[in-house]
Amino acid sequence: MKKSTLLKQFEYSILPSAIALIGRKKNYVVAEHLPLLNIVIDFEHGNLKLEGDWNFMMTSNKFYESRWFDHHMERVHIETDILSSSVINLSDSANEGFAFSLEGIVRDGNYITAFPGLLILENVRGLNGRITEQWNLTLYLSDLQFNGCEIKFELPIYIKRGNEDKN
Repeated sequence: MKKSTLLKQFEYSILPSAIALIGRKKNYVVAEHLPLLNIVIDFEHGNLKLEGDWNFMMTSNKFYESRWFDHHMERVHIETDILSSSVINLSDSANEGFAFSLEGIVRDGNYITAFPGLLILENVRGLNGRITEQWNLTLYLSDLQFNGCEIKFELPIYIKRGNEDKN
């Protein structure tokens, strides 16, 4: 019998490093004790929390406009509800992908605004079309107050296979 791999919660952090800070605004100082990005997604309870450095998030996106840096200052906190979320069985061959709508807010000090988005979870198929041990999670978040300002992150999820005692 095949063992199920259930995705209940996903956490991802990017710690500060000299490489991650290259290309930043001049004279911009990052709090070195805080992660540049920290994401916690709870599929079981239907919520997503993201905290990070706004400038890092903007420069991490392929397409951004310099005016977006002025939308928020330093660290932001984004909290969303994941609509229709549930625990996901990543081992089920019928599961090729999922798309979830996000409704939430972004906090920047005392500033709060709506921040909806989309979370896509898709299996990376091999050349033969079979399920692989990798899934990709893509997160799109949009700031409604600033037309066109979007955050996008693509994050890998690997399934641990084999004898759990030896890993």
